[in-house]
Amino acid sequence: MTRFRDKLSLSAILSRISLPSTPSARTGLSLAVRGLLIAAAVTIVALSSTLLYTIFYKLYVPQLLHQAPVYLQYPASSAENTTAIVNFVPASDYKFLSTSQAYSVSVDLHVPTSETNRRMGNFMVILELQNRYGKAVHQSARPSILPYQSPAVQIMQTFVRAIPLALGISQESTHLHIPLIETVYDKHFSPITNACIVLTKPIEVYQAYITVRARFSGLRYWMYYWKIPTALAFIVAGASWQLLLTAVAWSVLEPYVSRSRRLHADMLPSASDTSLASRASQQSPHSQPSSMPGSPLVRALSFFDQQSVPSDDEFDEQNVPDNSGLEQLLSAPTRSSSSRASLRRRTSGLSLGVRKPS
Repeated sequence: MTRFRDKLSLSAILSRISLPSTPSARTGLSLAVRGLLIAAAVTIVALSSTLLYTIFYKLYVPQLLHQAPVYLQYPASSAENTTAIVNFVPASDYKFLSTSQAYSVSVDLHVPTSETNRRMGNFMVILELQNRYGKAVHQSARPSILPYQSPAVQIMQTFVRAIPLALGISQESTHLHIPLIETVYDKHFSPITNACIVLTKPIEVYQAYITVRARFSGLRYWMYYWKIPTALAFIVAGASWQLLLTAVAWSVLEPYVSRSRRLHADMLPSASDTSLASRASQQSPHSQPSSMPGSPLVRALSFFDQQSVPSDDEFDEQNVPDNSGLEQLLSAPTRSSSSRASLRRRTSGLSLGVRKPS
């Protein structure tokens, strides 16, 4: 019984103990949590803005260059033209140009500076841009010629480049850049897929290329040629819009959130209710621990005390003091009434609070 009373007193003491809270620690933890939340929000907004700008760049800015080799087909007779067919897209694709973008088309020829080519003089380069069915969509024809060099200049150039020419590092050749179309727009209902190139004279050619180049203007020009400043401006603008929309959404939803918090706080027991319930649990230790409010430590100790309290039937008779000898002494005829009263007062403290089992 003494151990049971000690446990009850320990439970009552612990129920009244409240751990001190340090305001500075609470403030520091709150600031750290707010800082982490702000950093996470800024990171998410920056990443989302960057992703949105990347997607917009890929969709809005087309590819700058489309280049394909030209394999000229020389006829058996010199009276016929030299032609070549170039396929820009494979059979599985439908188009390769943007319909809202202007393009320029040119042909580059790498030709030797031979006497045959010099004697050719002017020759025409004819270009036809065709759709998938071979129908001409755009046509153009431009003249070209090898640059003139006098015999003296040819001798001096040969003397200066004698060693590279002898080692095979350099060649006696020149590059001809022939712009054929300055501005062309692809048609949505008849997109360009092929190109037909015709040379009116059988000029000697090492290599030939056709180039379709996008002519950027306006926003596309800034996005392509000034990538970093434009990207920063778009990312900052996107982040600002996201923060603005978030602030507007929070101003609309904040009253509902505050209302739900107040309802939740009203449903929780107050400090006075908790203290009253704790006192009631101390006065009635045999009450159920599930209905006892308070801290988890107090509920656990109360539950332990209740489980460790023995029942009335579990008391052992050998642990209960036997008052039979005292009763015989009190009832002995040899004792006087005053002696019996004194003896009763001395033994009243021993039998106080002890209940004999039935």
